[in-house]
Amino acid sequence: MSLRADLAGLVLRPFQTLPEIDRRRRLSEGALALGVAVLLPFLLGEISAVAPYRPPAQLGSLPSLTSQGVDIYARWVYQHRFLIPAVGALASLLLWLLAATLIHMGARALKGSGSLSGLIKLVGFVSLLGLTALPFSALETFVRFLPNRAAEASLASLSSVVGLGIFLWQNFLLVGSVQGHYHLPLGRAVTAVLGPIGCLVILGIALLIAAVVAAFLMRPPGSL
Repeated sequence: MSLRADLAGLVLRPFQTLPEIDRRRRLSEGALALGVAVLLPFLLGEISAVAPYRPPAQLGSLPSLTSQGVDIYARWVYQHRFLIPAVGALASLLLWLLAATLIHMGARALKGSGSLSGLIKLVGFVSLLGLTALPFSALETFVRFLPNRAAEASLASLSSVVGLGIFLWQNFLLVGSVQGHYHLPLGRAVTAVLGPIGCLVILGIALLIAAVVAAFLMRPPGSL
């Protein structure tokens, strides 16, 4: 069974596919799936970085201090546009592994009987679900090379909605993975997953805020 077939199974028949992956797949295959899920968005991000710089849309309609902060952050992102996908890929890999470790600890504390290696294998395949957003991201990347701000804004909004849907489906699959792999009832599986995921979401928001503040503090002298 190929990774593409596993991905299709996780989308169309997750209750049958998750136990099959747990039984038949090896840790190395789960690591490969995680690597593919991280590498392909990274490559697309590097292609997108070639697009020319465009100031944020409707910048003049924002309050003065807000528009200055948004402009500084946008220019900082553009200056580091080739580095950011690499940092994002590394961060994504580490966050998946950290999530697996925290979920394993929570599941074992709730009297589960599974192994960390088995969960990492399942997490690798769950991460593949993120590849379903690649067609939208590829189209968004293509539009960045065109002088069409309206289409770019619409695709960015659509990508955000798709990303949220994928995030929720991945959490649903993680609950199913924990429930089956650790032989836990549904309530305990939900607790084992949502606790660590909630902590990581808060950590991600904190890092984003820190990046915005850092970009503002590192602005060139006299830019305001």
